[in-house]
Amino acid sequence: MNRAFLSALGQSDLSRFTTTCKDCDVILLIGSLPSRHNLALAQEIVSCVDSGAKLIYLFTMEDPILSPKSTFFSRYEVGSEEGVLALLAKSFLAENSLSEAYRTYFSTLDDGYVSAESNIGEEEIEEIETLCAGVTKGVLILGEDLFYHPRAEQIARFAGLIARHTPIKLQISGTTQHDWIAAEETMVEEVEDIASFDGVVVYECPCLDTEEERFLIGSSQFQVAAKVQHDDAIHVVFERETYPRVFVRDERLKGVIALLPLVKANNAYPYHVTKIVK
Repeated sequence: MNRAFLSALGQSDLSRFTTTCKDCDVILLIGSLPSRHNLALAQEIVSCVDSGAKLIYLFTMEDPILSPKSTFFSRYEVGSEEGVLALLAKSFLAENSLSEAYRTYFSTLDDGYVSAESNIGEEEIEEIETLCAGVTKGVLILGEDLFYHPRAEQIARFAGLIARHTPIKLQISGTTQHDWIAAEETMVEEVEDIASFDGVVVYECPCLDTEEERFLIGSSQFQVAAKVQHDDAIHVVFERETYPRVFVRDERLKGVIALLPLVKANNAYPYHVTKIVK
């Protein structure tokens, strides 16, 4: 676990953390593909939704377990997580009594640029606001992707700001109460330009079984973009690494990001613009 990330959340009051989304009226999940990373979490969220909770799920692709259960789902662009958290923080805190420094910060935030580059626009933010209106017990679940983002600590600062000023608690995927860190708040920085991930993109994720490490798993849209066919023997090449794989089309997947299952995690931001070589 990235302790710098936990510290950057800036929670001096550890009661703002939680290990469960049970009994919550709103669950906001960002930065995780639980069907791959945390099946127990996915199952708990499904149980909560079946009991009446609203699920707001923001990610780069649909999760086959959670997306059908979502009250609201929206895809953001790869690499744009810092901008997404900035937009959420500004939205959630608009009616709060913030310091002059924060009021100035959010009034000068370039919403238009961040919305356009992240694919989370004004309509999406307004729908999230509507779903969260009157929330008394909410949880913001921060997923694995965020821990290894180049702007991880900045992302954590925005999330921590939401937890300090709203009824929404923080749940950090994969952690326990023993991992929580009491830390002082630090001021957020200017949102950096959002990096481009144009091209063929793969997402490193855990294997469901060891056999899966033979495969690159993608949608029919990815198949067209990468110019491959089901059962093609290929090489996935990025960052001086080459992964021999067999392409497998999965009709449950959508979009142009393929899954690259790995038995051993690399503990790095999991998205890569790649070259597919036959």
